[in-house]
Amino acid sequence: MNAPIIETPIRLTLTRSFDAPAERLFDAWLSPDFGVWLGTEGMRCLSCEVDARIGGAWSMLHRTQDGQEIEHHGVFKDIVRPSRLAFTWSGGCGGPNVTLVTVTFKAKGAGTEMTLTHEGFLTTEDAERHEQGWTGSFTRLRDFLAA
Repeated sequence: MNAPIIETPIRLTLTRSFDAPAERLFDAWLSPDFGVWLGTEGMRCLSCEVDARIGGAWSMLHRTQDGQEIEHHGVFKDIVRPSRLAFTWSGGCGGPNVTLVTVTFKAKGAGTEMTLTHEGFLTTEDAERHEQGWTGSFTRLRDFLAA
């Protein structure tokens, strides 16, 4: 998990608005519920561990609809409640490559604008696969917050 993040120009940035306060949205990333909403439709969280501190590790294991098990893990690099998170990301379809995810939260009226930047991809195809995954995850996060 301490492998260096490869600096490449390939990154993705997604911005979404949520009907939830920034604190609630921020906290969803730092609880074991992170594994519940992360992933595309049909993925089921088998385990999720979060050590929510700078230098703390997180890991999760999911099962896809076809029975494949996918592990993701990383380390928190920055935690500024409720405005910014940064953590490393590896595993899953990204393989052993270590990338960096930065998420910012801005209050917008009664809701929050969340921007995710995921950088360090080796290929455009890898970034596109992650964009699909994050888009599906944000739909699940919206449903999780509404429950």
